[in-house]
Amino acid sequence: MQTRSSPNIETLQRLAKQATIPDYKKLSKQELFQRLKEQFDIDRLMRTEARHERLKNVRESKKRKHEGEEQNSPAQQSPAKSTSSAPPVKKVKLNTIDPIMMVPIGKKSCFKFVRPNGTVVRFNIESLVDYLIASGDFNDPETRIPFSDADLTEIDAIAKKSGLNKASVLAAKNDVNAYSEAKFRRDALLALERCAGEVVTDILQIVETYDPDEAQMQLVMREFPAFLDYFRQIKDADPAYASKCNAHWRLFMKGPPNRPNRDECGLIHVVCHFLKNCDQGQY
Repeated sequence: MQTRSSPNIETLQRLAKQATIPDYKKLSKQELFQRLKEQFDIDRLMRTEARHERLKNVRESKKRKHEGEEQNSPAQQSPAKSTSSAPPVKKVKLNTIDPIMMVPIGKKSCFKFVRPNGTVVRFNIESLVDYLIASGDFNDPETRIPFSDADLTEIDAIAKKSGLNKASVLAAKNDVNAYSEAKFRRDALLALERCAGEVVTDILQIVETYDPDEAQMQLVMREFPAFLDYFRQIKDADPAYASKCNAHWRLFMKGPPNRPNRDECGLIHVVCHFLKNCDQGQY
């Protein structure tokens, strides 16, 4: 029974699947509702589902409109009814480069995706399947528009027809536990990067506003140890990601070339040297 404060069980199960809650089908309606409300912000999940539904409706409407225009085009009419004054049908320009691997599109093994605005993009089927399986992100890589189950079914069919021995992208999407660990790892690294970035922002503020002696004390006693703690955790989990972040933070400390940050006492050079040593493992 659906009440004003609680959606029906089918809606709750769809939201639980979206939130990757394990064994959600075994939970009662009340338990599922409480868990979604307390841990996953059920209002945000419902807004996301409504947005995806609107996108799906817009896509279907565009597709029906496109099919209707094709049926009513001069090419589909009898020669007696066609006139020389009829405007030519505008052809959709398709991309020739794969958006994922930046290589030429194959002539046969490609997937065409129709976006809500009517544009069509092509993907090499092998690179698209590899991307979806590796990332667990079943969206258009360029626009972040979600692929529907029908799109994923078509991708599986094209991959099978092309003789690719690849896992099913539709089955991977429906496996809610397959990417839970990877998602947690990605979110944890992002949180650590943000914490370290806040420390770098504090360091720059100290360098630009504090008295030199006080600034050195703050950096050595508080900011450098805090940054090192966060950076070590990032480096242990993903060294390549840690190096990219470190290079970004050094550029941030120096400022843009046409307007570098003020460094009246030479502390920015000291901070950048510290960051570079951290990147090289010299703690």
